[in-house]
This record gives sequence, C-alpha cells and structure tokens, in this order.
Amino acid sequence: MAILKATRMTKYKRKFHPPALKSLPKELLTEVLGRVASASFTDLFNAKLSCKDFLEVAEDDYILQQVSLEKFPIIPYRLSNEESSFLKRCEEFGNPESLFRQGVIDYFSLARKESGLEYLKRAAEKGHLEAIYVYGIVLLCSEGQLKQEGLKIVSCLKSSKSRGLTECRKRIKTVMWDMWIRNSIVKQQALCSNPRKPCQVLKKIKGWESSEGELDEDDETDLCATCRCNCEVTWFSNMLRGRILDI
Repeated sequence: MAILKATRMTKYKRKFHPPALKSLPKELLTEVLGRVASASFTDLFNAKLSCKDFLEVAEDDYILQQVSLEKFPIIPYRLSNEESSFLKRCEEFGNPESLFRQGVIDYFSLARKESGLEYLKRAAEKGHLEAIYVYGIVLLCSEGQLKQEGLKIVSCLKSSKSRGLTECRKRIKTVMWDMWIRNSIVKQQALCSNPRKPCQVLKKIKGWESSEGELDEDDETDLCATCRCNCEVTWFSNMLRGRILDI
C-alpha cells in the first residue's frame, strides 16, 4: 500500500511539476544559450551534451551569430570537416567575429580587396570593435568621400571612452601576425585641421622627444582629430611591415 501510494505521488508530481527547462519558452532558452555561446565555445559544447533541449536550441541561427570563436585559429589550418562546416555556417549566419576574420584574410592576405572590405563592413555594422577600426583605417587610405567616412569612423573610436583602443590594437596585431600580408595599405596622410598652425606630432619617451607618430589613447598630446587619425594609420602601417610578402 505504501509503495502504491508513493508511486501515485510520484506520478502526481511529474504531472504537475514538469522539469524546469521544459517549462521555459524556447526564446528564453535561446537567449540563455546565446550568452553562454558568446563567452565560450567549450561551454556551448558542454551545454549541448547536457540535455536534449539545449542540443536542439544550439542549432538556432541566433546561437551561430553569437558563438565565440576564440578557440579556433585565425587561419583555419588542419581543421576537420566538421569544424570547417561549423565555421562556414557561422559566417553564413553573420557571426561578427567570423566576418571580421574573413575580411582581414581576404583584404590583406589574399588581396581580394572588394570582398575583404565588404566582410569588414558587415562585421563593423554589427558592432565588432576590431572590424570598425580596420574598416576605418582602410577607408582613411582611400580617396574622396571614403576618406572622409574613414576619418569619421576612427575619430569616433578615438573620442569614445566606452572601450579602450589599446586592447583593440593588441588584438588586431595578434590577428595580423598570424598571416602573411600580400596587400598592404598605402598611407596617405590627411591634411591637418589647423592649416595656419599645424599640429606637432611629438611623443616623449623616457624624457626624449620622438616623431614616431604613434600615440596611446591616454596621451595628453594636443592634436586635432585629423592628426590623431593620421597617427593610427601610421601605427597600422608600421605594424604590417614585418609580415609583407615580396611578390
């Protein structure tokens, strides 16, 4: 009798107390898994193995857009077919990091300027910081309206205090130094905004003054927006030198 009663109670509880995940709407599960994916691909993979619900939700387009690619190499050497397929799907569904990587590979390593710039633009429109920076630098080395657009983009980054450019530069340098450069940028300095009294681009290093044209975001050097952008172009151009192939 006691066993029968326990059995009935168990059935009663199962009927009126469904598992927690089953009671959550799919939209919420997708949002939760999206946050997990953006932090770590490993955590996403483990979540997929933990239960059927997460396994199904993990195939959602939104997850592929959010997933972190930190564990994957910049240049996809020796990847399995499954890994290559996964990265391709991330690109197709607009993962910003995937678009950024393909953009720098196409533009700088494969010398496919049009497709590379388009990838960088798409990643920048999704708010990818490094993509915004590189896209702005490339436009700064263009002509006419494109140069003006580049000035606007880089100036906004320089004036923004929400995220520092120091870490952004470090990440870009790491990405670029994983590849050989076949298509560099042609540095074209924009004219100073103060033609009557041009800015003096000087930086003190250990008590000595240098005209290297490379500034840290915390430097108190009094420069116009145009000259500050020129300094970024100089830094980017110098950073690429060691990776340029002689073709």
